[in-house]
Amino acid sequence: MAKKLRNLRRTLVRAVSDPNEIVAKCSPDSEKSQQSGMSNITQSTELVDSGLEEETFSIQDAIDLAKSEMPLRLICTDEGKFYDRNDIEMRFKAEHSSLFEPTAVHPDPDTMLEIVRKFFTYAMLSHRWEAQEPLHKDVEGSDVFSLPPTPGATKLQNFCRHAKERGFRWAWSDTCCIDKSSTSELQKSIFSMFKWYRTSDLTIVYLSDVADNSTEALRKSVWFKRGWTLQELIAPDSLLFFQKDWTLLRTSDDLPLDNYKESSAFRNLVSEITGIEDSSLTTFDPASPTLSIRQRMSWAAHRKTTELEDVAYCLMGIFDVHFPIMYGEGDSAFRRLQVEIMAKSDDPSLFDWTGNPGSNSLLASSPKCFDPFAPPIIDPVPATMMLAKSIHKIPFVKQIQKGVDIVNTGFFNLQERVGVNAQHPANYLAGAKIHCHGLEYSIWDVEETKAMTESGGKLFQYHIIAESLHPVTVTLLEPIKTGFGYGRVQSKYLCIFRVWDQSLATGRSMVNDGNHPLRQPFVGHLLVSQPGGIYRRIRVKKRIVAKLAHPLELRMILQLRTLMIE
Repeated sequence: MAKKLRNLRRTLVRAVSDPNEIVAKCSPDSEKSQQSGMSNITQSTELVDSGLEEETFSIQDAIDLAKSEMPLRLICTDEGKFYDRNDIEMRFKAEHSSLFEPTAVHPDPDTMLEIVRKFFTYAMLSHRWEAQEPLHKDVEGSDVFSLPPTPGATKLQNFCRHAKERGFRWAWSDTCCIDKSSTSELQKSIFSMFKWYRTSDLTIVYLSDVADNSTEALRKSVWFKRGWTLQELIAPDSLLFFQKDWTLLRTSDDLPLDNYKESSAFRNLVSEITGIEDSSLTTFDPASPTLSIRQRMSWAAHRKTTELEDVAYCLMGIFDVHFPIMYGEGDSAFRRLQVEIMAKSDDPSLFDWTGNPGSNSLLASSPKCFDPFAPPIIDPVPATMMLAKSIHKIPFVKQIQKGVDIVNTGFFNLQERVGVNAQHPANYLAGAKIHCHGLEYSIWDVEETKAMTESGGKLFQYHIIAESLHPVTVTLLEPIKTGFGYGRVQSKYLCIFRVWDQSLATGRSMVNDGNHPLRQPFVGHLLVSQPGGIYRRIRVKKRIVAKLAHPLELRMILQLRTLMIE
């Protein structure tokens, strides 16, 4: 919001310094008005974007912007009563009525916008839901400070007091500021919650299970294990942590008193607890291409929610996707989340998971399947790979390999534009089947090495030889019965599938090891062909990491496929 307010300030400065020019540009006789015939509202928007502002674009625009980025309903920390956005605007105009008089002499733009910003700032509460939390119906028509004495009411009251002490007139808590009896309000709140935490000036984190500034207690706090608190940790720019007695948590003497995110030592501690890297704690951007889907999913792998559907709903802001809220749908919510992500991104790490699938064998059943992994590496290293490394040391072989990779990439791009991928260049869901683009490597031989038993059940390990790839060892959750006879699968119906990645087409990836992305280790999926040309992903215990074996491989052009996977 601060950035947009700065744009408004520049608007007002230009309008005050040369209003005649601005009025002329907005005149009905102007060339632009004659050509487009656009409304005055649209003209104002275009003028702001182009740096040309009009005199009427003033304090009301700053108010409207502030309202659009704040929650639907807030608590007044002075009175403890609810105010919606319009009520807050009316209160602002009542307290600053002199600014809206026809003959009012407005202060300079900086002062004017600072008045708006300061009045509309708000604080958010992040906490773990516990017993006897006050709901919307309990506060509506009354006030926070008149609630019956319960642990939940005391928490809410202390939050409002601390917000007021830090200069915030408005405060928000998810317990009572959302009318959950209204489906539309609940859905809008869930859609907007990430943005509300992002645009808040302070988020107060209350840890009821931490006392005496204990770092050990902080590491074990349930707050770090709840689903909704993930976005409440990442989205805000400013965070303060309070412990059980509502005193500031002081894990070290050098913690800033206004924002713990400014402390690198505290961020490192939180990174150790959550597995979230430092940069994501301070500058997380849902649209960032450098953060893979599986990396974000892994942040939620060990988090829980009270409602099964919230496992998916609490991640919408992390991935910047939205879909209708339908409590009661169960596991389908997480499937819909993955489908929405798939429609928005071609990142193949969406399918980089282990364990049990959901309704489609290529989609995970929950974030638990995305337990944090190390980068893809080949372990153990097969003898063929050691031989290939020796061959690669020959200078002309490496040069020829680069040429072959360029040729392959060119054919890939051509096939993607005019081949089977042209109509649907991204993976998509149709008829409960995922149409997935990638490279198919046929399997020549499967040899069982051993069967194991773990606490979760039996495991099956196989040694697999596939065309163009180094041999791989896979650990599965289900057996592969190969050979001939009833219930057995011939190895020719098995394949290792590499989901298409745009780095293969561009020749550039985030891993800079001197090799073309085609030559880098990749996460493969073991598929079995079923009647009708439909494939199914075989359940794995450990991810399958494979790598091209032949330095001069031209058959990859023929291995590009679009498979239907159920």
